[in-house]
Amino acid sequence: MTVSKSRTVMFYLPEMKVGGAEISLLRLAQGLREHGVRTVFVIHRADAAARRLAGDMELVSLDADRTLAAVRRLVALLRRQPPDFLVAALTHTNIVAAVSAKLARVPTRVIVTEHAPISSMRQIDGSSTYRMTLALMPWAYRLADAVIAVSQGVQADIGPMLQPATRCRFEIIPNPVLRKEWRALSQAPVDDDWFQEGGAPVVLSVGRLSPEKNFALLIRAFARLPAAPTTQPAPLLAIIGEGPERQRLQGLVDELGLGERVRLLGQRDNPFAFMRRARVFVMTSNFEGFGNVLIEAMACGLPILSTDCPVGPREILCDGRYGELVAPGDVQALATALQARLEDPRAPSGTLERALEFTAESSVSQYLALFSRLSGTAG
Repeated sequence: MTVSKSRTVMFYLPEMKVGGAEISLLRLAQGLREHGVRTVFVIHRADAAARRLAGDMELVSLDADRTLAAVRRLVALLRRQPPDFLVAALTHTNIVAAVSAKLARVPTRVIVTEHAPISSMRQIDGSSTYRMTLALMPWAYRLADAVIAVSQGVQADIGPMLQPATRCRFEIIPNPVLRKEWRALSQAPVDDDWFQEGGAPVVLSVGRLSPEKNFALLIRAFARLPAAPTTQPAPLLAIIGEGPERQRLQGLVDELGLGERVRLLGQRDNPFAFMRRARVFVMTSNFEGFGNVLIEAMACGLPILSTDCPVGPREILCDGRYGELVAPGDVQALATALQARLEDPRAPSGTLERALEFTAESSVSQYLALFSRLSGTAG
């Protein structure tokens, strides 16, 4: 599907960082550009790190430190350069986008996207600001032309909070996970002794080092694995990602005496190459909105072990058909399941085919179809 080169899509986020929503919108923008769509990212303040992550994407800074200032400046920007579509992510930013477009009185179509279940977010943010955000959400989302959830679970979680008329504009478009070059990326060399052929089996996990990812659960479960036979090398655990929990997680590794067998690898540009060389992939999140890394690991042929957290894993793994699900927070259940996967590291048949249902091109095509419907044009 192609669209007119004259169309412009503006993506609005508070900041540009390595996060699920941000990376998903970057991939979406990259795919849209291949279809002749002009894409622009707007964030509150663009520092050097944000510009590096944006790469060659057009990036506009509102130079705003507060939400009220962001509204005024986004309104002014929309009046000067009204895009055809304004796509936002994260609940508070979605509200700003919908309100700003209304105040700007421009013909821009507004699409708000939700990437995580509200019920889970409430558990980690009990602030009065967040409560106010949730109170405003049903009113503000009435102003949007479309509300997108990245999974069935997110839609089911948020849907009851919206007014009936808004729910009619609520639909699911999965994240753009597998880029065209994912196969080539998986074949790239890895300059790491742990990931060489014939080495010890590596248990791998990927994600931001933040509390909701619960890597502490994985480290504790790994510590409970029985000792390997003397004729076999003991398994290793590698975690790719960066975040505020690094120091605490490294402290736990040291406390459990795992310093020689567990490594926090930091942020890596190409996790696919590590995935292809690992033995088992594990995700231990307390909650997810989707679970992109599960799909990436499935594409690389890894057997999957995941907590049965709300809301993405069960949906992606089809109730356990394409990977094993364990109860969130259960250290022993995770350790037992991990040992079984290490002993029999075969991925279920059909795993790759399931992963290929979540290509970036598939997501881009669904957004292009949405744009055509909202603008009243044929695809």
